[in-house]
Amino acid sequence: MEFCELLTFAFLFCAWCRAIVQDVWEDESQTTTDNGAKTWLNKRFFPKNARYIHGNICMSKPLFLFKVYTRIVNGINYFRSIRNDFNAWSSSTFENKLNKMLDGYPRNHNYKVVERKAVPSFKLYERLRIVSALYPDMLESFLDFGSCKGFFVMDAAQRANCNNSVGIDVHEPFVYLSKKVRDYLNIKNARFYLATLDDVSDKPEAYGGPFQTILLIGTYHYIFWGSKICCKAYYNHKEILSRLHAICSDRIIFSARLEIERLPRFLKEKARTNGAQRIYNKSGFLKEAREFFHIEEAGYLGKDSLLIMKKT
Repeated sequence: MEFCELLTFAFLFCAWCRAIVQDVWEDESQTTTDNGAKTWLNKRFFPKNARYIHGNICMSKPLFLFKVYTRIVNGINYFRSIRNDFNAWSSSTFENKLNKMLDGYPRNHNYKVVERKAVPSFKLYERLRIVSALYPDMLESFLDFGSCKGFFVMDAAQRANCNNSVGIDVHEPFVYLSKKVRDYLNIKNARFYLATLDDVSDKPEAYGGPFQTILLIGTYHYIFWGSKICCKAYYNHKEILSRLHAICSDRIIFSARLEIERLPRFLKEKARTNGAQRIYNKSGFLKEAREFFHIEEAGYLGKDSLLIMKKT
């Protein structure tokens, strides 16, 4: 069998698997005893209390087969979303320079600029697919804390009703690079600032706040403990959450390393000598967060819990 035939067979098989599992999950009222095949699929693919959202999220840590299935679904959809760009993968000289700057750490934020389009890596596409499923139906304003290379900000800025999309970061090269890509892609309502939580919460109007949707993914531990780039540390959930509450008008999409053992090594060492280590855990965070927000569990982003925090 030739390569093209094998590839066609693989895609057809994946599509068939997807159709089966979608059929299983759409019938939520069905009991677990009326159909042996569906019972088997539910047990193997979905953990107890799973919630199927765009093939990505479940309410408890996904089982191995569910992870495999999710990766297949995302792979198919990734191919569909960028296939029109495959014929145009001949970047200009300037785009090649941008792409060299965009390549590198952190890898889960990598994307390329091709024909004046931002094309995400598969890993970044998976993150976007999970996170964007939690956006409000009509995204009006957006703030990304730790915006890195700016992809989420520029993606939000290009959504129909989003008039103000802002990214802040404490790493100046990321802010510079994000602005450079934004200007090249001519995304006028995306803005980037070298700023901290203090800066935005003290003068939210200067950044276009308050914001309907705030994205706080993978940076909370640096806000709490400080980082090598920004030494400012709060050591206090309540102060951080009160500042976030002041600049949020609807929701925060949140995922973070909320256990000491999940922190980078230099922060683990810092935590061992600081009294705040006793409150730095998921239960301690949720206890304080519920004073400001209604918390909804939305699955996992990698190894970390994913939460929707709606302002009360």
